[in-house]
Amino acid sequence: MMTVDPTRKRLALVFFALAAVGAAIFVSSGLLFGHDEPPDPEIDSVSIVDSGCYDDVRARAMSSSGGTVVGTLNDTSPDTEIGAKIRRTSRSDATVATYRVDVYTNEPEVGGEVSNGADEDGETCPGRIVYRVEYSAPYPDAADAMRVERYIDNSFSACSSSSSGPDTGCMLLYEDRPTHWSNGTVDTANR
Repeated sequence: MMTVDPTRKRLALVFFALAAVGAAIFVSSGLLFGHDEPPDPEIDSVSIVDSGCYDDVRARAMSSSGGTVVGTLNDTSPDTEIGAKIRRTSRSDATVATYRVDVYTNEPEVGGEVSNGADEDGETCPGRIVYRVEYSAPYPDAADAMRVERYIDNSFSACSSSSSGPDTGCMLLYEDRPTHWSNGTVDTANR
């Protein structure tokens, strides 16, 4: 009969014990520290609140509260169609959860030309539309702040944020935009 070296026996027991402890830590870390992916953001509704000739439609300033954006588009056809999409642009475990809402327009064609609208007398007129977009952007568990950037036809429009401390980066987005003064001059931020 063959005898087992006591040192080998102890090493095998230590190896099995370490393997069991490692497996237990791996399983428990997945249960204790695992973060569920936050739900995907969604566009709940897109609607045109008012549309018509520029002089007939009251403009509304861009505003946002609790997942609702109301804005005005000038110099467009009163028949312009609006669509929107939203996506998360940050990782799910980022400190600042970042979302991007893209509002896009579709100018209708009439007889092969883009319609520019007509007033009550049948005269063409520049158009204005007021739109409303409602969206859901979940606040992930790992985040200490949230930022929602809004773009109209791929041009930056506005940024809203909430934070319990970290800088959300909205101010940087505004600094990158030129400032248009009422006298017609344009300032750009120093880079």
